[in-house]
Amino acid sequence: MRTMGHIITSAGVGCASFLVYRSPKAAFASFFAGFLIDLDHIVDYVGAHGWRFHWGRFNEAAHEKYSGKLFLPLHSFELLALFFLLFKGKQRQPYRVSISLSILTHLLLDQKCNPSRTAGTYFLAHRIRKKFNADQLLKKQ
Repeated sequence: MRTMGHIITSAGVGCASFLVYRSPKAAFASFFAGFLIDLDHIVDYVGAHGWRFHWGRFNEAAHEKYSGKLFLPLHSFELLALFFLLFKGKQRQPYRVSISLSILTHLLLDQKCNPSRTAGTYFLAHRIRKKFNADQLLKKQ
């Protein structure tokens, strides 16, 4: 899914969070977490193209074609679970649930909208086992 789709979806999750918890801070945190997870695409861009920025290459969002690697360190169900387990406490509950739901929505939408990804692509352990090799993480087209 493209960034604008994640922004719109994250806004919806943030609004739902506000309606449930009445916490503007948790709603904003949920909104930002839902699309800022995409900052990890910078890791893949730099690995493929170096530090020189080129909008066309960045917007193409297929950096693995050039580098042969698919890192995306923040796109991970393990990190989502770790965040959910570690971010405990009654006062943190609105943040815990809202941010987790926003990140989960992001990952599920990415999985649905990127049919070239194998089922395990959104598990960091799987990408590590495959040495981030894009040929093993992407379906043959």
